[in-house]
Amino acid sequence: MTNQQIINNFISGDTKGKVNNIRIEGEKLINYNTIIAVRRKNNIILNKDKYSVTTSKIQNIIRKSAYNITEITEQEIKNIA
Repeated sequence: MTNQQIINNFISGDTKGKVNNIRIEGEKLINYNTIIAVRRKNNIILNKDKYSVTTSKIQNIIRKSAYNITEITEQEIKNIA
C-alpha cells in the first residue's frame, strides 16, 4: 500500500489502516504523532501548518484528492480531534 492509497482510503471513510508512518485512527489521519486531517461527515479538516517535505506532500495529496476541505492550524485541529 502507498501513501496515496492510505490517504484515499481515509477520504473514502476507512477507520483503520497504516502504511509507513501514516495511519488512520477512526476519524483521524496521523503522520508520526501529528494529526494531519480529521474527517467530519463529508468534510476533511486539514492541518495547514508546515512540517517536513514528506508531510507537505501528504497535505498536498489531500488537497488534490478531497472535495470539501477546511484548513486550520494544528492547535485548532487538536481541539476538535
